[in-house]
Amino acid sequence: MEIVLEVPVFRECLIVRRLNRFVIEVEINGSREMAHNTNTGRLTDVLVPKRTGLCIPLKRPRRTRFRLFAVEYRGGYAIIDTRLQEDAFAAAVDRGLLPWATSCHVASRRPQLGSSVLDFLLDCNGSEIYVETKSAVLMGPGDLAMYPDCPTERGRRHIREIIAHAKRGVKIALVFIAALPGARGFTPNPEGDPEIPGLVRRAVEAGVIVKALGLDFDAGRRGVRLYAPSLPVVLA
Repeated sequence: MEIVLEVPVFRECLIVRRLNRFVIEVEINGSREMAHNTNTGRLTDVLVPKRTGLCIPLKRPRRTRFRLFAVEYRGGYAIIDTRLQEDAFAAAVDRGLLPWATSCHVASRRPQLGSSVLDFLLDCNGSEIYVETKSAVLMGPGDLAMYPDCPTERGRRHIREIIAHAKRGVKIALVFIAALPGARGFTPNPEGDPEIPGLVRRAVEAGVIVKALGLDFDAGRRGVRLYAPSLPVVLA
């Protein structure tokens, strides 16, 4: 199982409480600190008080001195930091570790396509694939990672835009990052947002490449582990 991205410096912490979407109160060596959170999902199964988390010290602290990037989950660590998830995805692509993108490398990040801003543009032997990633940090029945964990107008809009681009002939992928240990597959979560499963099915019908992969954090090896380069995508 490949370490695709190293995180050499981090601190253990204890989760105290979530103050708002972007700030988590944590305890580090007995002192209370505010940690930045990049994930706007509810994360209720992961952000549990007194659970161990991992924080990166910020080089240029402002309101917070740390960024919470991983939380203990099922004997390992779930990665809640969407920036780290994206960096790990990019590293996996550039190293040829994803079966559907072995000939690709990241050409650019945050490419604009019409009025849409996507996460990646891949160059695959001269052909282009646009990519939008979504963070799946909720475990459902059968160890299927799920997205989303709450209603997401932004997520619905992104998938609708992807469908429209695919119908115009653009090669585009929607990749769900199951960023928690032990996922056996991925499925859209109707309880989080009842519109998302139908939109994902419409995306497949429109020719969007829909994929999922499994990541977690290996604290002993100090890096993001790609434990499943390709997970089954289960659509009802």
